[in-house]
Order: sequence, then structure tokens, then C-alpha cells
Amino acid sequence: MSVSGMMIAAVTLASPGLAQETPDVRDKVAERFADTAVDTVDCEGFGPLCQVTAGRTVFYVDEAVRHAFIGRVYDLEAKTDLTARTLAVLAPSADTEGAPAVGLAWADLPWDSAIVRNEGGALKVAVFSDLHCGYCQRLSAALYDAPDIEAHEFLLGMAQSEGPSRAIGCAEDPEAALAAYYASRSLPAGSCDWDIVAPAREAAQRIGLTGTPTFLRPDGAVTAGFRDIETLRAWIAEGQAEETVQ
Repeated sequence: MSVSGMMIAAVTLASPGLAQETPDVRDKVAERFADTAVDTVDCEGFGPLCQVTAGRTVFYVDEAVRHAFIGRVYDLEAKTDLTARTLAVLAPSADTEGAPAVGLAWADLPWDSAIVRNEGGALKVAVFSDLHCGYCQRLSAALYDAPDIEAHEFLLGMAQSEGPSRAIGCAEDPEAALAAYYASRSLPAGSCDWDIVAPAREAAQRIGLTGTPTFLRPDGAVTAGFRDIETLRAWIAEGQAEETVQ
């Protein structure tokens, strides 16, 4: 069992209602996410969903493990952010806006696995996204109108997007293939041995990713969730201005 796994086990003993493992669902999760080291699958207290933790990553699936959801789950009656409760156990600093990245510096990102947008733009940012994330699709479209933002996009390949993500990584022009997939779900022909998903997932776990899109600045600050392009531009510029001052 990993260190994170032991941490979760300890919490389970202290709070029996927090994590109720469902073996059948866990088996399905393990099969569907074969390349992910899953720590827990919790199907109690999340409505029709089961919460999955893998390292510092939290996401949700239905009991058939046909659909996956990456984002926040709230208990509206209890007025509780259930995802934040879990993250507070897994990585207390991972949910802080603008917090430094956990265990990963900008220079250590798996650059060969990134799809580069607007190469040469003055403002630099890394983006962790998923092909089936609606916010990621909106962001992708917005970046075409922001040539000053050089975005290095890492595809996490969650649920049914793992195969398409790898296919896009094998394309002669990955950026064009990414745009085509978002526009019409079309994929380039052919395949290769190159896997852009596994390095992206490893990096995401090291920064404590909680959902997509998640952004990493060169100064090590992290923020998650959709940002309109002007807000994103200001956030990136703020970090680069601080680096200049230092």
C-alpha cells in the first residue's frame, strides 16, 4: 500500500462513514483505468456517484463505471464541499488558490508529452486537461484568439478519452488533431508507440490535481477550474511579473 493509501486507511478507521469500499465497482474502476494506481473507491455519501482517489487526484464515476466526472461534488443539504473534505486529507495544500506545486517544478514537466499552443507567446502556462471536459474545450477554442499565451497542454486521458488522447499525441500535427477532435470527434489515422497520457498523469498527481482544467505557472503556482481568457492572462502575467521583480 502506498503512503497515500495508508493515510486514507487511517481516516477510514476513524470515520467509518467516510469511505465504504464497493469491491464490484473497484474492480470495474481498476479495469477501466488500468494505468492508474487507484487507492480508494467510495460509493457512500455521493448520491449516484462513487468517489475515486488515486494519489492526490480525486474524481467520480457512476456504479457502472461508464461515465466519469472530474470536478466538485457538494452536499447541498449539509452545505458541504465533499471534494474539499477529501482533499484536505490527501493533500492539505493542493486546494489552495495559487499554491506552489507539490513535488514538481516547471522545468521538470514532461515537455515531450505536451501539445503546444501559440508557440513563442510571451506568457507561458501549462494546462492539464481532458478531451471530454467541456471547460477544456472552451479554453482550447479561446486560446486561438490569444497568441500571446504559449500553452503547453497535457491530456490526462480520463474515462473514454484515453485512446483518443494517445492517438492525438501520435498525429503528425497534434495541435490540429486536438482541434479536429474537439470540433467533430474525428481522430487521425495511424498509431505509434508514443504515450502522452502516462507522463501527464504522473505530473498531475505530483501537483495534486483536483480537476480539469488545472493550470501551472512557471513560478510554480497552481490554479484549477475554468478561467475566461482575460482572467487567465492576468493570472499568468502576475506570476511572470513577480519573477521579474525577484
